[in-house]
Order: sequence, then C-alpha cells, then structure tokens
Amino acid sequence: MTNHDEAATVRPLTLAWVSRRLQAGECIIRTQALRGGLSAEMRKLTIGTRSRGTRDLVLRTYVNVEHAEDWLDREAGALTQLPGTSVPAPGLVAVDPTATHCEYPSLLMAHLAGRTVLDDEGLDRRLPLLARQLVAIHALQPTKRPRGYVTLTTADTGG
Repeated sequence: MTNHDEAATVRPLTLAWVSRRLQAGECIIRTQALRGGLSAEMRKLTIGTRSRGTRDLVLRTYVNVEHAEDWLDREAGALTQLPGTSVPAPGLVAVDPTATHCEYPSLLMAHLAGRTVLDDEGLDRRLPLLARQLVAIHALQPTKRPRGYVTLTTADTGG
C-alpha cells in the first residue's frame, strides 16, 4: 500500500458510520485522498448506486484537532442553511462532531465538482464571480447567528 493509498483509507468505525448513511443497495466502491485540507483529512468517496451509476461524497475527518467539535458544528449549521440559496455549497449528509460513532470527529457531505485555484491565472474572469458569491453570502439571513469571529492564531504563534 502506498502512502496515497493509506491516506485514502477510511478507518473501520468511520467506514461503518458512512455506510449507515448510504441509501439501500449503495456501497463505497472507491476512496481518494483529496488535497487542500490543512487541518482535516479529506477524502472523496465514490458510491456505487442501485442503478449501477455512481455519486460522490466528501468525508472531512479532524484527527487530533483541538477545535474540531466547534468547527464541525459550525460547518454543519452553515450547510443546513444554504440549500435553496444562490450560494453553491455541498449538501450535508451527516456529522459526528464528538466522534461518538467515528474514530475522529467527521462530517460527510455531497461532493461539488470543481478544483481549488490558488494562482493568478484567469483572475480577471474569476474575480467578478467571487465578488457575486460574496454578496450572496452576506445577503443571507441565518435563522441562528454564528458566534463572533475568534482568531485561533496570532502574529506571535505564526499559525
């Protein structure tokens, strides 16, 4: 098994938890480690459906992260408020913020197609799209206000 294969492996309790969230006749047919998760392990799970098609889910797992419960509660709360809005966001499938059922705190969500873009290529085209999304996000009126912003790092900690 290569390191990439190990990174894609879903731990047994988490695998059972995910499997219980699938529809009848569905099963995980492939896992793939995703890049970009700085504080969490990210995996794309390809699900085989009853109709012999596939769909993709994303599993976010926080391993030994102090604020995982709070972060997952906040993310789950945001994801439940975004359906039906103009803000593209994955649908929430399940969350286990306290690792009651999984080895580590985890969140399961639908997969959104796309890629992370961190360079300046196409910035002139992307910037207006990003600005529109920011306006749409700030126009939302959540039923429950999130707590105020709290920084987890300082200039002294360098994080």
